[in-house]
Amino acid sequence: MARIGVTYLDIAQAANAIKARDEEPTVDRVRTQLGTGSKSTIAPLLKRWRSETASNTDVSGLPRDLVEALKKLHQHIQGDADQRIEQNQQEHQKQQNAQLSQLAQAREAEAKQSARVRELEQKLSLAEADRRSLRQAVEEKQAALEKCEYQRQEAVTRIEEQKNTIKEMKLENRDIREHFEHFQENIANDRQYERDQFHTASEQLKEQIAALTEQLSLAEHKFSELNLLYNQGQVLVTELNHEKQEMHEQIGAVQAKREALQQQNAEQGRQLESKMAEVANLQAQIVRLQGNNSAFCKESQLQRQSLDKLESELAAAQDRLEQLLDENRMLLQEKAIIQGQFKQLESSLESR
Repeated sequence: MARIGVTYLDIAQAANAIKARDEEPTVDRVRTQLGTGSKSTIAPLLKRWRSETASNTDVSGLPRDLVEALKKLHQHIQGDADQRIEQNQQEHQKQQNAQLSQLAQAREAEAKQSARVRELEQKLSLAEADRRSLRQAVEEKQAALEKCEYQRQEAVTRIEEQKNTIKEMKLENRDIREHFEHFQENIANDRQYERDQFHTASEQLKEQIAALTEQLSLAEHKFSELNLLYNQGQVLVTELNHEKQEMHEQIGAVQAKREALQQQNAEQGRQLESKMAEVANLQAQIVRLQGNNSAFCKESQLQRQSLDKLESELAAAQDRLEQLLDENRMLLQEKAIIQGQFKQLESSLESR
């Protein structure tokens, strides 16, 4: 359903209500009284109401030229004041809208920058977590490498012990062979057995050494890879710190711009207060002119009373003149009658 706009009757009722409160009806007051309507709609209807109200006002005793001049002056001043007030309000509204738009853009940019900072901080925390996990993996690999090194040293020690044992056994066998030749064959068999055992133990140790060496090589390769990843993580952390610093600088710039906008808004508020003071001065001038109008009305009333007195005297004089004219007409009629009678007498005398 379409909304019904304000009508002239609504404007007239609102203006009369304001006038009843001993206040001057203005566009803003009428709009406040109605609670609706645009200024462009209210202004011409209010002007029409003023014109009709002025035409119905009792201006008895005032010269018509003076009344018309006062009407035009009042309408001009009131219209000029309304127009200036509306222009100031529209200008202030435009400036306020522009400032709000700039503030909204600054807030949006700040929100984006904050989101970017949070995203970078999150990436930084993830990178820190990856770096810690990489460091932990490197430490674990180093521990495994140390363990392998320990096992290798242990194996070398055991090999040395086996060699020492073999040497001792050789010495013992030599002594036994020297001292117990009848046990030569048994000793030879024992030595063969010992050789086999030593060969088997040596082969096992060689296999263990090869396995440990391979594990060590793999551990060193993994350590190199982890070290490379750690270096890459350090580079990423440096880049993220640099981006974070840039984001902080951008946020500082946005905050400075926001403070500048706030200062500009305060300056415009002071300008608006100055303009409102000018409007107050105009309203004071209107009140002064209205006071002068009241004085003119009183003076006109006195002149009207004098004029009424003169008119009453003129009416009395006109009545006296009418009486004199009536008397003159009666005298003329009597003169005409006398002249007629005189002519009749002359005629009768001539006929005799």
